[in-house]
Amino acid sequence: MFDFSQTIFFLIGCLASFALFCILFPRLFLSKQKFFPKRVITNFESKMYTRLISAFPQHHVLAQVAFSALITSQNYKIRNQFNRKVTDFVLLDKNCNVVAIIELDDPSHLGKEQEDATRDAMLEEAGYRVLRYTSIPSVQTLQKDAL
Repeated sequence: MFDFSQTIFFLIGCLASFALFCILFPRLFLSKQKFFPKRVITNFESKMYTRLISAFPQHHVLAQVAFSALITSQNYKIRNQFNRKVTDFVLLDKNCNVVAIIELDDPSHLGKEQEDATRDAMLEEAGYRVLRYTSIPSVQTLQKDAL
């Protein structure tokens, strides 16, 4: 005949097994997330952004601007040279004209001086002034250098 207590124990065993399986292999039951948030700028760059805002209250300060928003070329191979490059900050006047491009080099730039010089040369050839700093300059230094 039908034993109710055996059915209960069987169901509890199945549920416990399923729970253990879910704990051991969560990826089988959870959606596989492909995209994750990340900070737009580092803490060091965040301090520089705040300094730029203080130094240029009548200007717009953009962070992490793609080179492709600043320069272009008719030649596809030349565009590939700057396609994935990003500049730290772009200072715009009230009419949204570029005043200066500002790069902040943290210790990760050590040994990349030639790469940085190549990046600067691309922007300068397009007519931009590039300001490069290894530490966060004073408001007065920024104003003197950029304006």
